[in-house]
Amino acid sequence: QAPGARTTPPSTTMTIRHVFVYGSLRPDDDSGQAWTKEAVRGLKAQKAKLSKARLYQDQYACAVLDSARGSNHYIFGYVLSTNDEQLFKEKLELFDQIEGYRGPNSPLNLYDRSVMDVELVPPNEQNLTSSVKAYVYHGTNRCNRQNLIPSGDWLQRDR
Repeated sequence: QAPGARTTPPSTTMTIRHVFVYGSLRPDDDSGQAWTKEAVRGLKAQKAKLSKARLYQDQYACAVLDSARGSNHYIFGYVLSTNDEQLFKEKLELFDQIEGYRGPNSPLNLYDRSVMDVELVPPNEQNLTSSVKAYVYHGTNRCNRQNLIPSGDWLQRDR
């Protein structure tokens, strides 16, 4: 587990109502996945970036947390959120299913889920920055790390 990442015990699941998405779950995804529109419906989306992480193109987008000191790599995406506790719970369960997340430290996980600080990108590129704690799905050792997306933006991947 990378520095800054922590697995959140189930008892605190509802205290965080933000998820950082960077691939087929981002509202502007162009990969044509069947689940995207339904998954993001009803959620507020704000542009955001995750620091100390690299984005790879595997079968799907795969974030890999970078534990190297001084890492200046970013992944660009969105923070999805809602104030509706029940809706967030339902969406998080759906995201877990889409991402192949079975639970903390499960050897069956396709992606792990951690709580991390994610920087919100203000509208109109203003200099006012803030961050939120958000769930981030990131690759396990199953992630193919041969196709780095240097920009950190899934929409700029090779096709």
